[in-house]
Amino acid sequence: MEKPLITIPERDAPVTGMPPEVKSRFDKIDNILIAVVASVLVSLVAVIISVIGLFLDQMRYNNAAYSEYSGKIESVETTQKINEEFLRQVQELSEQNKEQLEIIKKLLEENYEIIN
Repeated sequence: MEKPLITIPERDAPVTGMPPEVKSRFDKIDNILIAVVASVLVSLVAVIISVIGLFLDQMRYNNAAYSEYSGKIESVETTQKINEEFLRQVQELSEQNKEQLEIIKKLLEENYEIIN
């Protein structure tokens, strides 16, 4: 009867009798597995950093857009106040013009009566 290459040990006992060729293959698989896990972890960290970067960039863009919007609103409000003041002045001048026209009419009528 031939002697087996690998003997299965009892429970919780280390594996013995493993040929060096098999052990080197297991070591290579272990190294590859560790490399894959490490690359997945690095990729996960990179994704988390990019998501945080996008979030911060979006907040900065929203802040800039809000500042620009606030500036435009302030500009519109200032323009409205200026327009309201201008309209008030025009209305005052219009009233003065009406009063002056009435005075001119009266004077013209008086002059017409004096002449005739």
